[in-house]
Amino acid sequence: MKQGYSSIRKVYILFFFLFLINQYTRAQCAGSDTTITICNIPDTSNQNFNLFNALPGTPITGGTWTDNDNLNVYVGTATHIINIWQINQGGVYSYTYTVDPINCTNNTATITLIIGGYPGEDNYIANACEDDLDVNLFQFISNNPSPHFFGTWVDQSNTGALNGSFYNATVQGAGTYLFTYNVPAVGSCSAKTVTVELTVHPLPNPGIDSIIEICGLTDLANYTTLDLSVILIGEQPNGNWTENSGTSEFSNNSDTTIDVQNIFNTFGYGEYDFSYTATPNHPICQPQTSITTLKIQRELDFSNSDFDVNSICENEIGIIPLEALITNLPSLTGLPSYMLNIDYEVNGPINYDGSVQTSLSDPTSFLLDSNFTPTPGVYSITITNIELVSDPNDLICNIIYNLETTFEIWPVYDDLNLNIDDICEGENLSIIINHPDINFNESLNITYNITGANTINNSSQTLNFVNGEASFIINSSLIPNTGINTFKITSITTENNCTSNPDDLLIDFEVFPLPNSNVVIDVENICFGEPILIQLFNLTGINQVEIIYSIETGISLNQHITLPVINGQTEFTLPANTFISAGNYSFVVNEIINLATGCSILSNSNQDFEIFPIPNPPTANAIQEFCEVDEATIADLLPNAGNITWYDNQNSIVPLGNTHILLERTYWAAQSNTQNCISDKTPVDVLIHKTPTPTLLDAEFCGADNPTIQDLSKKVIENLQYEVILLDEDNNLLSSSTLLKENVVYYIYLHDSVTNCDSKEKLEVFVSLTDCDVTNYDFFVPDAFSPNKDGTNDVFRIPNISFIYPNYEFEIYNRYGKILFKGDIDHPEWDGRSSESGALVDGIAPNGVYFYILHFNKGRKKPQQGRLYLNR
Repeated sequence: MKQGYSSIRKVYILFFFLFLINQYTRAQCAGSDTTITICNIPDTSNQNFNLFNALPGTPITGGTWTDNDNLNVYVGTATHIINIWQINQGGVYSYTYTVDPINCTNNTATITLIIGGYPGEDNYIANACEDDLDVNLFQFISNNPSPHFFGTWVDQSNTGALNGSFYNATVQGAGTYLFTYNVPAVGSCSAKTVTVELTVHPLPNPGIDSIIEICGLTDLANYTTLDLSVILIGEQPNGNWTENSGTSEFSNNSDTTIDVQNIFNTFGYGEYDFSYTATPNHPICQPQTSITTLKIQRELDFSNSDFDVNSICENEIGIIPLEALITNLPSLTGLPSYMLNIDYEVNGPINYDGSVQTSLSDPTSFLLDSNFTPTPGVYSITITNIELVSDPNDLICNIIYNLETTFEIWPVYDDLNLNIDDICEGENLSIIINHPDINFNESLNITYNITGANTINNSSQTLNFVNGEASFIINSSLIPNTGINTFKITSITTENNCTSNPDDLLIDFEVFPLPNSNVVIDVENICFGEPILIQLFNLTGINQVEIIYSIETGISLNQHITLPVINGQTEFTLPANTFISAGNYSFVVNEIINLATGCSILSNSNQDFEIFPIPNPPTANAIQEFCEVDEATIADLLPNAGNITWYDNQNSIVPLGNTHILLERTYWAAQSNTQNCISDKTPVDVLIHKTPTPTLLDAEFCGADNPTIQDLSKKVIENLQYEVILLDEDNNLLSSSTLLKENVVYYIYLHDSVTNCDSKEKLEVFVSLTDCDVTNYDFFVPDAFSPNKDGTNDVFRIPNISFIYPNYEFEIYNRYGKILFKGDIDHPEWDGRSSESGALVDGIAPNGVYFYILHFNKGRKKPQQGRLYLNR
């Protein structure tokens, strides 16, 4: 048996071994992962790298390559050959070869390439020109293969002009400078450095561009042999001169002399260019050229021209323009432009600087800027600049001018001030007219109208002003009607014939009527000691009046008083001390003056009146007492007869109503007679007895003590000073032995036996019966009850527990542990019926023993359990 088992085991092991070999072969069908380092980048044998040939093992063909770093350096369409020279920086890169997983278990292999850095080749013959702002140093250190870009350029000459790989040759200028380019080590490939020696060659110097300007023809004769080499500054020698304008002044390339007079005679005014070209000492730099420009320019002379500006009236500004005119101009032929820009300066009451563009002709005119709004006065205007709008070749070198003149803005006088006083009926009208300038002494002709109550049309008047004022009179016969009138000046003509038609040069005046002499007087009879009201009517058309009056019987004569008048009536009061006794009097108006107009008229209107005697003051108790709670009123004061009135102070004239609530203060009583004359006042002091609102210490009790109304009364702070009265919510008086209840409202007030007064406000109280200290109170749990409705022990309840443990709960169980009832403060009694559905067949517990669990729910007191016997 052992030999048989051993043979089988050997066969099995051989089979397993062959299986593993087959699986391994399938697992390696993509080849194995490998790492290859390439340090010698410029070696051409390393340029095109065959990824597939580099895979170890026996990879099968037909797979796909993944460029894990997205280098995209494949050679042609073959994705297994890459161009190492197209990788632009050293580093670590990887490619993954993947075959169909059906052919093997491990179907991928990764080649990791470590590419060393390549800085290029040394270059000691690099050249640049000094005007090159961006010399790329990479161009000097090889391009096949290109140097890697992850290195660092170092400015060995410390020029300060190197930015990355770019050198600014303009910073240091010509010279030889040394730079190195360093690439770091990658893996086992060491760091490398190349050197660039850069020679910066100077630009050739053609000198500085020059301009020769000849203004006018006076000096042309002095420039028949003008040597341009003397004009040019800083040029290097041995350059070539050429002309750009076709003057044919140079005989050969070395000729430097021109004849300016000949150029003008042949070509006239203009601009002529001549070039000087300098050759570089190295072909890296370009030849440089400077330009010498000859400008033969023209002068324009306006010094013999005439300049005028028209004068206008003030009210013509904006209607008639201010126009400047230049005449007698010089010859204007052959100009580059016939448009002028003119700057001018105006000085006078208003200064202004203006500019205008106008066409150039003889004569030349232009309008002063409409934004110039002069005021009246004398102005001077000076042209400060004249130039052609367009002179592209700068042919005009100078414009000679001296143009200035004066003009005047003649004033109009719309700002005259009119002054007319109102007049009374039958008076002449005086018109006073003032000029704002008190030194104005000219004459003005005016036309005026009067409209309104009176009419005068288109009347003329000459006004001769002296020191700024003129006046004239209109006879009263021309303005006979009373009422409001408007005087309006419709035209004003000055000595310069400037006419204005003002719209708002007007003034209202009034011809006042005389007051009505028939005044109606109303004086009522009064009680002695009262002021007397005088009322006057029929004062039509008057707003304020002065009355000169007298009171017959010799009390006063010719008294004056000023009064406002409303709707034709006014009134005033004579003080009580005007009269020393009761009796009969007469009020007489002697003269009426309308203070608004000053117009007056005599009068003889009068009115009789009588002054009645007053009664004696009433008799009353000096002190009268009341309870605050009764809210006593004026009607409760004595005396209270029909002719008695009460006041809140001695000087009041407004009686208090019978429903006025009394305060603790002094009131005054008066009585009247049949003429309604009020007596002097009698004082009465009112005392209001106040019983305080009760203050409660607290309303906390333990129901187990059976607290009563008397116990609540003792908690009223004021119970020793006052009688404490308690009412239920229906205001029924509660006896002291009445037991207190929770959730019931009580009302408390105090009674003062001395004043016989109660509190005005009642205190509303709700008591708590749960203020029980469990250490001081206990309770009894009954152990039996008989729910037979005989009125004795019909329910199971725990007396007083709700006071001690208000949150208590209990459960009733039968002997089988089934709950029959749950109780608490809201359900304190069990009547032997089940409150739990399905606990009993008919819901009625039979006689027997039951069990309870009592939860106190207060502090840490543990539940209590016990037995309960039910016997029906």
